[in-house]
Amino acid sequence: MEQTVHFISGLPRAGSTLLSAILRQNPKIHAGMTSPVGPVFNATLTAMGAENEFSAFFKEEQKRDILMGVFDGFYKHIDVPGLTRSMPAGRRTKAIPAM
Repeated sequence: MEQTVHFISGLPRAGSTLLSAILRQNPKIHAGMTSPVGPVFNATLTAMGAENEFSAFFKEEQKRDILMGVFDGFYKHIDVPGLTRSMPAGRRTKAIPAM
């Protein structure tokens, strides 16, 4: 079964913590309060960005695969569909912007 990761985000006091707590009551859903993937994703993205001297060696497809690998590598060890409250600002898992 293919796993899908969904992200919960919201402004302070908007109810995202309550939604996460309600979803965590279902044993078929993993709903973490925060995820370490966001900072790792951002650090990886920055390392491949234009300010890095090695950025010319990365093709867009390679960047996309590497960034998807960050998510896949972390969430493949979770046996239930995932939800998390931490997401790199302005980023989507399905459509990673060109650099």
